[in-house]
Amino acid sequence: MNSNNPFETFEIEHLSASSVNTYIADPCMWILRYLYNYKSPSNPAMWRGTVVDEGIGSFLGFYKNEDGEWVKKKIKTTPTKVVENALKQFQGLYNFHKKTTDIDKSKYEREKNFVPKYLNVAMPYYARLGTPVFYQKKISLQLDEIPIPIIGYIDLQYEGVVRDIKTVSRLPSAIPDTVNRQLSIYALCEKSTPIVDYVYVTSSKAEVITMFVEDVEEHIGVVKRVASSIMDLLSYSNDVNQIAKLFYPNFDDWRWSEGEIKVAKEIWSIK
Repeated sequence: MNSNNPFETFEIEHLSASSVNTYIADPCMWILRYLYNYKSPSNPAMWRGTVVDEGIGSFLGFYKNEDGEWVKKKIKTTPTKVVENALKQFQGLYNFHKKTTDIDKSKYEREKNFVPKYLNVAMPYYARLGTPVFYQKKISLQLDEIPIPIIGYIDLQYEGVVRDIKTVSRLPSAIPDTVNRQLSIYALCEKSTPIVDYVYVTSSKAEVITMFVEDVEEHIGVVKRVASSIMDLLSYSNDVNQIAKLFYPNFDDWRWSEGEIKVAKEIWSIK
């Protein structure tokens, strides 16, 4: 293992699939989020993903304890109750975030109306698979190339299989490399087969499409190269402003939120 640890200078204790993917997509966005520690506000689509995911976990017999860990419970809840709780959770997220964020009410209503549709197609699908061994299992992958681990959370783990739940309104023709890298990290850490379940819902269709992640070693190779690149970048200077000057943001990228653009313009002195 490399004894040099520039991550300590910036108080970065771990990487994640999200941070690796962000660095690949846009180094400036990575710098903003992970060096300047700017957290972009969430939105109704994110809330929908969260409440559907956790609703599935609840349906399969798990609950979140006082420490925030998901553990098995003895009695499974009913599909009706799962949907009711998910809608309450969605409303609660809206009530919380509207205090500090300008939320598009039409998007909120649209995503809220879709929550039952996602759950009602997902619950019978996962019921056929049986009860998983773990839900939201934390993993820590230590690579020789970097001195800090890559942390992640597996949605569902069965014997020899890790599965990730993706709620989508547009079905990809193939698994994006961002997701391939995420699941490959899980697969390597747990020595398991990686599977992505796309819970696909539109106004006229609802189904679950399963896709298998292939070429795990190839995707892990990319993760290693990017993690090493991040470490090299952090070794350039102890001053985050000096590191930022190495790049220039591309605001044409759809990933930039309005809030991020505003803060980034200040950092990079853009009018």
